[in-house]
Amino acid sequence: MRPARPALATVLNLSGERAARGSPSAAAHPSPHGRLLLTSATIRQPAVPTTNRFRWSLIEIEQLVRRRELSPTEVLQQALGTIKSKEPDLRAWAHLDPSSAVRAAERLTRELSRSGPRSPLHGVPVAVKDIFDTRAMPTEWGSPTQRGRQPSADCELVERLNSLGCVILGKTHTAAYAFFDPAPTRNPHDLAHTPGGSSSGSAAAVAAGMAPLAVGSQTQGSVLRPASFCGVTGFKPSHGLLPLNGVMPFAPTLDHAGLFAGGVRDLALAWSALGFAASSESADEVRAVDWPPGGTAEAVMQRTLESSLQALQAFGIRVRRFERPRFFDALPAALRTVMAFEAVQEHWQRYVQHGPAIGSRLASLLEEGSRISCSEYAQALAELASARDHFEDWMDPHAVVATPAAPGPAPAGLESTGDPSCNAPFTALGAPSISIPMPVPEGQLPMGLQLAAGRGRDALLLATAHRCSAVLARGLEVRASAAPR
Repeated sequence: MRPARPALATVLNLSGERAARGSPSAAAHPSPHGRLLLTSATIRQPAVPTTNRFRWSLIEIEQLVRRRELSPTEVLQQALGTIKSKEPDLRAWAHLDPSSAVRAAERLTRELSRSGPRSPLHGVPVAVKDIFDTRAMPTEWGSPTQRGRQPSADCELVERLNSLGCVILGKTHTAAYAFFDPAPTRNPHDLAHTPGGSSSGSAAAVAAGMAPLAVGSQTQGSVLRPASFCGVTGFKPSHGLLPLNGVMPFAPTLDHAGLFAGGVRDLALAWSALGFAASSESADEVRAVDWPPGGTAEAVMQRTLESSLQALQAFGIRVRRFERPRFFDALPAALRTVMAFEAVQEHWQRYVQHGPAIGSRLASLLEEGSRISCSEYAQALAELASARDHFEDWMDPHAVVATPAAPGPAPAGLESTGDPSCNAPFTALGAPSISIPMPVPEGQLPMGLQLAAGRGRDALLLATAHRCSAVLARGLEVRASAAPR
């Protein structure tokens, strides 16, 4: 017989009492290097509660639309109402065209009556990062140097979403050229904090309930970091799976498209609707490693991560501790070299034309990249290829890696979008990764658990993330039920 599972309130220390270092609980789950300790904090619901997300999940929209109990027009009106009330403070949107969205929703509502839904995403409002070309709206790359840029065609991913019956709501703010010069978007949980970047508006729009699904991109950490900061779920698939035709390139070796939603089940629904395989088989093992390479997670992140890992293990998910393999340590420098060199190939002429107006941080990167030789670039590519081989050798086909999705919660201020060091290694590896919200200590902004799998094992990752998120969500429910009334 399996031993009885402890109450989740005990695992997550909901009582607020400190676990004794000599207690059986602490001894049974030793922390690597003695650096991660059992949390002594209470657990709270997110500052923007789950009920402040979009009124219906994607799962609910699919079911209600299929049964004709909800129309695309009604779904859109919910989105537009939330945008009207919250956008003045959040500034998630670079461009909105409500009248075009209404016409699209009305057309899809009539089609639903005649012939049924096109796909599980029929009538779903989608927010699209402003580096993805859209024929009906400007695509200005978050920069005044591209103001008025109007594509003649939709990018391939938007075209695919349209074919599935989605309603493209508008274009969300991005950091300039999807790098580090920040967008005006604010964090929905605290307007004085960054939402992360560069997919700032997409993450904020989902967190604030403006859209149930959003598109972003990641060259280092531009999907998972904002997801962590904003308390939503962000998914970066294996490199090359989501198409990038018609998307502003930055560093093609590293560029990925990604998705945001309110939860893993919603992302899995969207993933399947886009034509990718789903799976109910989750990983046999979660491998926890010291993270990030070349840096240190903040103490509050370390405690929160450890508490979440303890909860997963207590509820039947096998968690094993590993020292970080050395091949990870070569990734930050190799990624930086490849990114800077390739950014020069894509954007140097724009820098020559516009100068620092393209953004001071991007200008600095381009100057750095212009000094990188072809041989240095080739060496960095070889280091990435070697690390990818080592990663596949180290990873069990039925395992995932667990790390922090960011060094800590969203930093105060809007001058920075935060540190991508937790996400960049998996971007460099081309491996699928996902950020799911963790229960967080009282008074803290959201923080995410990052899970990653071997390249091409996206379905395994989504299934495992769903299992893990179901356990962690119970921590929020326990906290809510224990709150004074």
